[in-house]
Amino acid sequence: MSVPPPVGQAVAAAHDDAKGFFLYAKRARRHVIDLPHNFEILNNRVVSLCSSWKVLNDDINRQSVTRQKNDNYEACLKEKDRILKHYQERIVNRYKKLVGLESGANGEAGNQIPVGELSAASKRWNNRFYIRTFYRLARLDKNVRKFMTEVTELENKITLEHVTSRINPEIVVRQSAKELTHVPSHQAVLDSLVVCLCDADCKRIIIHGEPQVGKTNILRNLNNRLVQCPPGLELDCVIWVTFPTRLPEPEDITTDIQDKILQRLDLAGQKGGSGKKEAISRALREKSYLLLFDGFSPSIELEDIGISEEHEHGKVIIEAKDPYLLKNFKCHKKIELEKLSPQDSRILFDKIIADEKLCEENRDLGDMIVEELGGLPGVIISIARSLKCEQEDCWEGLNQRLKADVNVIDLPELGGVKLAFHIAYDNLKENDRKCVLYAALFPKVFPIPIDILVECWKAEGFLWCPGSSFAAARSEGRTVLNELTMHHLLQKCSKRHVKMPINCRRVALETPFPGEERETSFVKSGVPGHLEEAEWKKARRVSLMQSKSVKLPVNPESKRMSTLFLLLNPELEIIQESFFRYMKTLRVLALNSLGMKLLPTCLSSLTALQSLYLNNCGKLQQLPPGIRKLRKLEVLDIRGTLIRCLPEEISSLVNLICLRFSLGPGACNPSPDRDSLERQTSETFSTAKHLNKLEELTIVLEINNGSIDYFVNRIKAGFSKFENVTQFENVNNRIELLLQRQYQPPRGGEVNFSNSTVPVTHGHDAMTGIEWPRPDNEGRYRGGVSGANYLASVKDKGKGTETLKDKSAILQTGEPLEANANNFEENVALEVPLTDQFSNLEQVLQEPPVKQSMPLNNWSPPLDERVQAPFQNYGSASVRLK
Repeated sequence: MSVPPPVGQAVAAAHDDAKGFFLYAKRARRHVIDLPHNFEILNNRVVSLCSSWKVLNDDINRQSVTRQKNDNYEACLKEKDRILKHYQERIVNRYKKLVGLESGANGEAGNQIPVGELSAASKRWNNRFYIRTFYRLARLDKNVRKFMTEVTELENKITLEHVTSRINPEIVVRQSAKELTHVPSHQAVLDSLVVCLCDADCKRIIIHGEPQVGKTNILRNLNNRLVQCPPGLELDCVIWVTFPTRLPEPEDITTDIQDKILQRLDLAGQKGGSGKKEAISRALREKSYLLLFDGFSPSIELEDIGISEEHEHGKVIIEAKDPYLLKNFKCHKKIELEKLSPQDSRILFDKIIADEKLCEENRDLGDMIVEELGGLPGVIISIARSLKCEQEDCWEGLNQRLKADVNVIDLPELGGVKLAFHIAYDNLKENDRKCVLYAALFPKVFPIPIDILVECWKAEGFLWCPGSSFAAARSEGRTVLNELTMHHLLQKCSKRHVKMPINCRRVALETPFPGEERETSFVKSGVPGHLEEAEWKKARRVSLMQSKSVKLPVNPESKRMSTLFLLLNPELEIIQESFFRYMKTLRVLALNSLGMKLLPTCLSSLTALQSLYLNNCGKLQQLPPGIRKLRKLEVLDIRGTLIRCLPEEISSLVNLICLRFSLGPGACNPSPDRDSLERQTSETFSTAKHLNKLEELTIVLEINNGSIDYFVNRIKAGFSKFENVTQFENVNNRIELLLQRQYQPPRGGEVNFSNSTVPVTHGHDAMTGIEWPRPDNEGRYRGGVSGANYLASVKDKGKGTETLKDKSAILQTGEPLEANANNFEENVALEVPLTDQFSNLEQVLQEPPVKQSMPLNNWSPPLDERVQAPFQNYGSASVRLK
């Protein structure tokens, strides 16, 4: 039955309104019905957009050498982020809320939306046109359709051609580089390099630091960054040159570099060194260029390559692998690249592992591993890659190996460290190499006192220092230290301490001393362990510093031992009486910071000992009487012990050069008053006056009665012959005084032999050839030595040692100077130290201080040995064969 038409105007108006609402509701219902389908289409397009963006980035990375991102890339990236955010917040979350589902977590990806669940929940709203949510769903469908168009438009834009531009090969060639975003300190260095490039006056820059610290990677990042020059910097060409390390001759190196530059400038084909130089200089004269050298040599001149200072707009940055380059290369800026801090090291480590759960589960192990890697980015990256996806036992195993330094250097991840060490090590002199390896006897990252290290080097014979002057040895030691720190084999950690980089030490421990077979040095420093009997037998150097539960044998047959470090083992309270019996070649013995009260009497058998360290043995009360037999001892340190009264035996140590001790409460007087301290000081003066060769005296004052200033002045006055006095302030009323003087041997002259063709009655100047007649007495002993035809002229320079150099030089100390030299080698040196009583050679010959002669007639000593005849209290005479 048909509905009758409405009657009247009011009814007609109502009919129109109802018809309009019906049509609106009908269209809204269509939107509500279509919403699940349209939402599914939008969801798929968003997923497709994300996938297309990932593919685009992969293509950009693959073609990074030829293409670079442009401004469109940044615009598309911002639009993509906006679309994803809008999709999640304005579409997905609103849809869920309208259909009665809970909103997902922020950031939930589109492909995780339960589309089927949303579709089912929407169907119950299809006919509820009388509820407001019905119309909101309809508006949402309209937004979905509109937003779908935006997603499609953006997806069509993200093409390689739209978001990248082709790189002009004449400006820069990209280098393979690791990102610096996760290494903030290196990013800061890169930024500082860019700032330097923008400075017109900064044309020569050096970046330096120890090997494997990341210098090359920073230069590569700089090269790639200059694809788009920062404001204020315009470059026509960036040239990357890898320095050739396998070419021995400077000319070959220069030619190789020139060829690389010419090839980069598309000027290959030039012949002859001068032609290449002129071609490079001419091509770059008017260009604004940057030359990046990955390595360089002080033997190469930039001018010889064709890089001139006259190039007004040219700049050069050099990564300095050769330490001598820092001294010889004139530059406007030096930038030192430090090792990574512990925080940066851990950030880099976690970034490479790329597994948050794995890193968190092994947090403590990771910290310990990173600490053992020495802050070198290359090592950290290599080790982290090897630990990816590994279980906890693998992490623990690596940590134990690193801590114990067992078979660590064979790890492929440390190959670069080993190569860098040997490049620096192989360029050293033989004795300097020994100095490097000796420093590895100390525990890892241990602050090594510079004075102690130099004293050990001297005792081992690693330093070239003519004469017996301790000051000369210290000077030579400082020279060696500067050489080693310049090569980054040692590092200064304070004014008085150095340390060995942890990775350099690992390589050094695996490197034999020059001229020695392997396994002559045994190091158990900082780790538990002890040596087997066979190891003690073949050991030359042993370090058991900070060795937990150290166990010493009763009577080791260490007949080749030269250095023994037992220090920093406070639990070690007893050393067996026969322990040192066979160590007659021992030169350095460090027993400081042990728990001993007494030293074994067999210490007297160490007749070759030159340095003895007993400092900080807080329970040690006295020295054994046999210490007087250590006639070669040069260094004795008894600071921080209970020995506060210098024993009389010390006065017998005639070769002692350096003495360190404490004044104050001790075993001889636990609570000294001022008078007791005065007696201690007087006894110190009395004992020390017999030590004629003493050059360094260190006294630690521990006085709590307010008289410390008095005793400081008292000591300075008592040792007035020590010209240099350094005072170190300590806490708790402790003051350390270092007194130094230059050793002056007894007065005398030096003997220069004249031409043997000159008569005995005449003198002769070897430089001018002039001869002159001698007085009768002057030539009697100089020219009249038995069997000698050579003359000697004496130049008086005060008391000293007179040296006769001649194959017929002889010595007999009971009668006028004569002996048979037939058994001597070609070159013989006769040394006669003189005293106040015998001030020149004539006195010694005429008035010999002892009556018993020295039997030399049938003696034929080996080379480099010395035989001494005592002159009682006056000194000694010696014969040395050269």
